[in-house]
Amino acid sequence: MQQIVTLIFIFIFGITFAQNNAIADANKLIENKKYESAIKVLNNADPTNENPELVIAKTDLYLKYFVSSMMHKMFALTDLEPDQDVMNIRGSEGSFAMFTFAPDSVLNPLIEKYPDNYNLRKSLGHYYHEVHLKYQQNWLEPDSIVIKRFYDNYKIAYDNGIYDYWSAYGLGYAYLMQQDYQSAIPYLEKSTELKKDYPSSHYNLAYAYLYTDQREKGIESAKSAMDIYDYPQYKADAARMIAVMYNELEDSENAIDFYKQADKIQPNDYYTLKPLLDIELSLNNKHYQDRTEQFFSIAPGNPTIYQDLMEMYWNYEKVDELLVFLTLQHDNYLSNNKVNGNLYFYKAVIQYDKENFTDSKTNFEKSREIFKKVYGSDHKVFEVIDSYTEEIN
Repeated sequence: MQQIVTLIFIFIFGITFAQNNAIADANKLIENKKYESAIKVLNNADPTNENPELVIAKTDLYLKYFVSSMMHKMFALTDLEPDQDVMNIRGSEGSFAMFTFAPDSVLNPLIEKYPDNYNLRKSLGHYYHEVHLKYQQNWLEPDSIVIKRFYDNYKIAYDNGIYDYWSAYGLGYAYLMQQDYQSAIPYLEKSTELKKDYPSSHYNLAYAYLYTDQREKGIESAKSAMDIYDYPQYKADAARMIAVMYNELEDSENAIDFYKQADKIQPNDYYTLKPLLDIELSLNNKHYQDRTEQFFSIAPGNPTIYQDLMEMYWNYEKVDELLVFLTLQHDNYLSNNKVNGNLYFYKAVIQYDKENFTDSKTNFEKSREIFKKVYGSDHKVFEVIDSYTEEIN
């Protein structure tokens, strides 16, 4: 009997040793960017996907280092050179080794077999989280189901003490998707504790604080995100969020400062310049005239720009200044019929609202003649001009 027990112990020890050795060997290959070689090591050690630790290692490798993916059911991997980065070749054409591996089909039976191994739950949550980020509405199942699945698996693992910064982030993110901002906060706070340099955890935590009226905390979290982000669009988004929160705290000086920082990071963005101009107009700030020109120049042929300017200038009783501004723009756009047509049209609208009907009708007719060079006779703008001029008559 003692001999049988000893043999069983030796067998189990041998399996565990081989498993740990395979994971260690694969990790060394991953460090050297030899991803195809690493998956082959793991597959050789567990060809039937029955070992929980090896399946988790495989899932992690596929999700992090794939070159291309077919619905996250088949993955292409390759060995890279030291100076290559998988993100730079992801989605590119080439001949790569393809591996069939559906993590959900592999992990779910293991979860039934090892219900107390909550790392399997976390790994399955990770899979559905990545599916959502990559495919969203274009996967095999509705995105709402995918979100619920990564939430459910992450939550079971989390409640049993198994989580990392990414799964905690995923739980907070899932609550944000449901607009349950208060419930998102503890998970996003945990995520920032576990990985202080992951900017999206700080950014989304700031978002949750903003919508739970905790703006001071939100400002600090958004500043952390802004400091960490490298990509200009994300960094500018964080700066805008800070500006929004300062403005809601009636701290116009800091709001203007962070909108200007956002403009410096990502120049001439509509979502930066519109609120910045609005604040400067409300304060009669000396820069509002230059800001008006900057805002107008974003898209002088887009009616939205004119409508925004009209709304702001009417709000702050400066619409006569806007009329002067629009008139001065004609010389800058003489060869652009679309812009010139809009200039005459919106001057006419303003004059109509001011009950200056003579000048309004004149400008509507000028806009009509110019728009004929731009649009077909069935364009809605002509119907609008007709309705105004009929009302004037």
